[in-house]
Formats: sequence, structure tokens, C-alpha cells
Amino acid sequence: MSLPLTFLAGLLVLFLDRELSRPIAGSGCLDELLRFAWLLLVPAVLALLALRLVRRELTTGRAARVPPRALLRLSCAATLLVLHTVLGPGGWSDLAQRAAGGSQLLDIVLLLLPLLLCEVPRLVLATAADLHLEFVQEHGRLRPIPPGVLPGPRDLLPILRGRLGWPLLLLMPCALFGAAVDLLRLDRELYALFLATSPGATAGTLLFFAGASMLLPYWFRFAFGIVRHVPEPAGSRLRDTAAALGFPPRSVLYLPTGMRAMNAMMVGPLPVGRFLCVTDGLVRMLDIESLTGVVAHEVGHARRGHPLLLMTLAAVVPLLLPAPLRQLQLDRLDAGAQALLGLGAALVLWAVVRAVAHRFEHEADAASVDALGAGPCTRALLVVARAAVPQTHRLRRVLSLHPEEPRRLEYMRRYESEPAFRAAFVRRGRQLRAAAAGLVLAVLATAAWAWLREWPIERTFWRFHAGDLRGAATAMAAVGDDVPEPWREGWQRLRDELGAALELAPAAQDWAMARPAFAAAAWPRGVATLLRDGPAAARPWIGLALEADPAAPLVHHTVYDYCEAAADEDPERMAEAAAVVRRLGVPAGLDGVFVAPIR
Repeated sequence: MSLPLTFLAGLLVLFLDRELSRPIAGSGCLDELLRFAWLLLVPAVLALLALRLVRRELTTGRAARVPPRALLRLSCAATLLVLHTVLGPGGWSDLAQRAAGGSQLLDIVLLLLPLLLCEVPRLVLATAADLHLEFVQEHGRLRPIPPGVLPGPRDLLPILRGRLGWPLLLLMPCALFGAAVDLLRLDRELYALFLATSPGATAGTLLFFAGASMLLPYWFRFAFGIVRHVPEPAGSRLRDTAAALGFPPRSVLYLPTGMRAMNAMMVGPLPVGRFLCVTDGLVRMLDIESLTGVVAHEVGHARRGHPLLLMTLAAVVPLLLPAPLRQLQLDRLDAGAQALLGLGAALVLWAVVRAVAHRFEHEADAASVDALGAGPCTRALLVVARAAVPQTHRLRRVLSLHPEEPRRLEYMRRYESEPAFRAAFVRRGRQLRAAAAGLVLAVLATAAWAWLREWPIERTFWRFHAGDLRGAATAMAAVGDDVPEPWREGWQRLRDELGAALELAPAAQDWAMARPAFAAAAWPRGVATLLRDGPAAARPWIGLALEADPAAPLVHHTVYDYCEAAADEDPERMAEAAAVVRRLGVPAGLDGVFVAPIR
């Protein structure tokens, strides 16, 4: 059950393309998209070619001129290149955003559509090709194999269900995030709090993590086709073992993989919906006594709080760090130094998570020893280690979150037979938890200090985005001009936007009060300012006009992108936006800006 690295990389491409290269409104058009849409077939075609070549190898006994594995690797790379091309030059990023009509959920679904159209057919064909390549390794190419002996749909389907389960699983947090944002938009006050302030963003993300963690076990069961009953006679024994250890026996489930995986896992970082899952390969490979050792190991993870502790260290602690790190003003460093610092921080975080994960595996082994003695878990580990492909590559061992088998076996033996080792082991567990608690409290206290320090500034942003213009003006006056370096550019932009808004609606306390004044005067003021003072000065007025009328003509949004690019001092993006304005039709009064050559 390996992770779908190509699908994960595709998600990263989608995110980076949208965030780092935000599409200019109106830049996408259907004719341009149709020119690039056929590229979505390329990864699947390469995978199909690999499948045909490996089948020919097996039926003829002769090696193909082009290695099928090379074509499969090329199909993975093609997925990423095709996505980047369709989203950018193909204009899908802009078209999806416009078709979503302001819904974050629909925008995410449409943005993911090219990845699904591209990767799911490729994954089906690549899985079939991989299955045939295993035949090549097993039988060689020395003699032809009759086509009827080759793997068929019955062999493919259980494996394919597992591989397609990962993309299906990853869609859940994406959809959940989109739905959460759409719900937040129903309350502008809360939406602005979560959008514009660090405490709000942190609280919102923690709530999202909690919701996703509670949904994960249920969605995991659906995505991978997990069934309730473990085959007998092992099922009854495993449920009895779980019940004896205080784990709900009905939550011991079975995962068919076509005998492709020998694994057991505790799914769910929170107790809600948590279940223990054993695969068909593991049930077939191990005797019942060894399986009870595996169950005791997995229940040990749950009883000792490992999933929640690991999520806290790997996700919650980093989530609390941005505000304290802003106080260090790391943005003053050059790009190279920032990259090195980020890489170093990521490596340190990985080293900590890896060390803690290794410790948790030893603790789960110890829990199995406490419950059943060292024999069952030791036998299970030896059988699985003999059957698994050895990790000879040093990098794979370094990246693994599991300790090496000899070390685990030694720990279990000594934990069972040496009282001094057992006492030291338990003491180190207490020290680890005390250190983790201290780290969380220290980071939380530091984050709270940073939030309090920045709250007057962030409160101004919050009140403005909530539509309380008078409250924002009062908060801005209290802060004055002495703002920290990381906030200065955003503060100046906020000052410009608030000044423009107050000119049109000085008494507004929410957007409902302000919109009529903006609708009446913001666009004409924006056009006049653009002609007189240039696009950067016109940006606040054009933005207020769009705030007043979300259904404004598309070209008005493009004009805003042009003004924003001017404020960012990005002439290349200005030229792109101006070209789109001319294609869509220059708004009245702006012919002199967009029809004349841009200098």
C-alpha cells in the first residue's frame, strides 16, 4: 500500500500553479483550452504502450527495444508537465475559478478535474503494466508465455482498488477544506477573523485537523473497501484479543489487497471511529498466535496515545510557529539564506518525527510483550521480515519511520528478560512525554506572546475585512505608523483601501451598509484615478467596486489585476493583463490606457 507519489506531486503542482502564479481574470478561454486538452491523454498513452510492450516481451520471449519501466517513469513525469501546461497556457486555472462562481468547494473540484482525468487512467494501466513486469521478473524472457497465463482482470482488480484508494482518500481533506471555507463565508465576521488574523487562522486550521481526523477512519474504510469480518478462525481470536486489551472487537477489520500487502495499521489519530485493520496478506502469512501479537502491537499504539502525540509534534507545533518566527524578521534575509534555513528546519523536524516514530514502534512492541509475552510479536516480525523485500538502500532506511527488525527484536527480548532495561525503557517514555508536553506549552506560550504583540495590527485587518470601517479606522489610529517591517507593505495597502472606503462610506459598520455607496461611486472614482494617477493608485477604488458588485463584468476583474500588478511593480504581469483587457473589450473611458501602446 505504497503512497501514490505521482498523485501527490500532481496535487503539489496544482497548488503551486494556483498560489505562485495566480491566473489573470479572463486569461482562460475555451478555444485555448481545447488546444491543450488532448495532452491529458499522454500519460495514459505512455502507460498503455508500456503495458503492450511488456505483454509482447512475455508472449514472444524477447526484450523490447524501449524498456517498459522507462515508459512508466516517463508517464509519471508527463502527468506533472501536462498539468502545468493545461492549468497555465491552457487557461484551466482561470476557467475553473470563474466557473466556480465564488464557491471554494466547486473551485477545488474543478481544479482537481485535470489531475483525475490524467492520473486515474494512467494509474489503471500502470498497475496492469507493473503486474506484468512482476511476471517478467518471475519467469524471465527466455521462453514465450501463452497469453492466457498472463495476469487478467481478476488479478488486477484487488490491487487496483488499493492503488485507487489513495487518490480517493486524499480527495476528502480537499473537499472538506472547500466546504469549510464556503460555510465560513456565510458569516463575514468569522470569515475575516480566520482569514486576516494569526490566532484565527491557527484556530481554524486546528478545527479543520480535528474534523478531518474524525472523518478519516470512515472515509478510509470507504476508499479502500475495508470489510468488517476477518476470516475465521483468525477473526474470533483477534477480536477476543482486542477485547481483552480494552479495544472494541467490532473495530478489528479486514483489508483485501489481492495478497499484495502484509501489514496492520491503527487508523484514526483520535478515538472517534478509530479501527484496527489487518490485510489479507498478513492473515495468510502468519499463524494465529503471531497475529495476536500484531493486534497487541497495534492496540498498544492506541492505548499509549501515539497517533495523537505524533500529529501534535508533526502538525500542531509547526502550526504555532509562524507568528513567533515573524518576530525574528527572517524576511530580511536573502532568498538563498531563507531557503537554507527552511531546508534546515524541515530536516530537523523530520529527524525529530523519525526518532519519535521509532520510539513509538518500540513502545508498541513493549505493549505486545506486556500483554502476550515476546513470542507472538517476535514471530510475526521475523516472518514479515523474511517475506518483505530487504531495504538495502541506505536512503530508504534513513527515511523509514520503523526501526530495523534486529533492533526491534533485541528491544523486545531485553524488555521481557531484563528488569533494569524495562525500568529504564519506561522511564524514557515518561521523559519523552514530559519533553513533548513542555515543547507544546513553550511553543504555545511563545505563539500567544507573538499574537498579543501583533493583535493591534491584525485587529485592524480583521475589522476592515469584516466591513467595520469605523472600527478599522479607530484601530489603525491606535497603531499609528510604527509597524514592524514584515507588516509595512500590507499596512500601507490597507491604509489606502481604508482611506478610499471611508471617503465613500464613512459611517459603515459592515459591508451591507457600505456596498450601496461603493456601487454608486467606486468604479467611476477608480477610472478617474487610473487616468490621473496611474493604475497603482486606482487599485483600492477598483477593489471596492468589485466588493460592491461580485457579478461585475469580467473585464473589470482584469482591470483590477492590471492595477494590482502595477502596485506590485510587475510590468510583465501588467502587459499580460492589458492584453486580456483588450481581448475582452476595453471598458468605457479607459481607451487611452489599454488601446495605446504600453510603455
